[in-house]
Amino acid sequence: MGSPTFYWYPKEGGSLERTAITRSLSALEADDRPQADDSYSGAQGMTRVFHGTRRRVKLTWERLNLLSTSGAADHRSLLPVIAHLQRGGAVGFSQDGAKAIAGYPGAGNWSRLAATLTCASPTNAFSAWQPLAALASGDQVVIESEPVYGRSEQRSATSFSAGVLTLASQTLVFDYAGAAPMWRWYRFWPALRLPADQLGTPLVTNDHGITASVELTLEVDPGVHLLTEGAAAGRFTIADTTARGVDVRPTLDSLLQSARVRTAARLP
Repeated sequence: MGSPTFYWYPKEGGSLERTAITRSLSALEADDRPQADDSYSGAQGMTRVFHGTRRRVKLTWERLNLLSTSGAADHRSLLPVIAHLQRGGAVGFSQDGAKAIAGYPGAGNWSRLAATLTCASPTNAFSAWQPLAALASGDQVVIESEPVYGRSEQRSATSFSAGVLTLASQTLVFDYAGAAPMWRWYRFWPALRLPADQLGTPLVTNDHGITASVELTLEVDPGVHLLTEGAAAGRFTIADTTARGVDVRPTLDSLLQSARVRTAARLP
């Protein structure tokens, strides 16, 4: 099993930084925040207006030993990541760096009862981050739509090969046509940010310089579902770290910003 790893870009238009933590997570928890309003008729019939889900994940490392070489190194490694998050930067995170793998739809829709999902790229859409990342038979994957649609399910996969994700015994429950879906290894999140409501809480606590604990509650940036839109046919810019022009690289933050601009242009 690989190490918990962050993927981020310290400089806009610059190169990728991989931050691997030698200590395993103490806790990893989903912390979704559905947004909805309910109204009731005179007969108490309920009508719900669903505004989407703010998807969150809580990452915790408890009592890093600051008196050990590895504990002190992990503490030092996490501090720049936290600084990047505090100023609004995005990060990718995988509990296992060897499983930083995800994909987007290709030809055809990901329809209810489907057992195979055809993807736009024949390989991992985030292969520039982790070239050797791969699924093994029995690995868990999450198939989910853009948060406003609120469709999400976890399935066991048999394989991902030649751009086709094959599910095991269970087929898709939802129909993802027109819902900007993606699939990912279930503990890999390609785009996370630190929400403003977390800035007032201590992210790192220190016990007399002997141990340190880190708790990060991060939120999925919904733009991650739209990163392939606008790309030239057959060309994927997701996590591409190849220089284009003079010191200009499509970083995660710049790709998410482009996705937001395209989304805003479609709104009335």
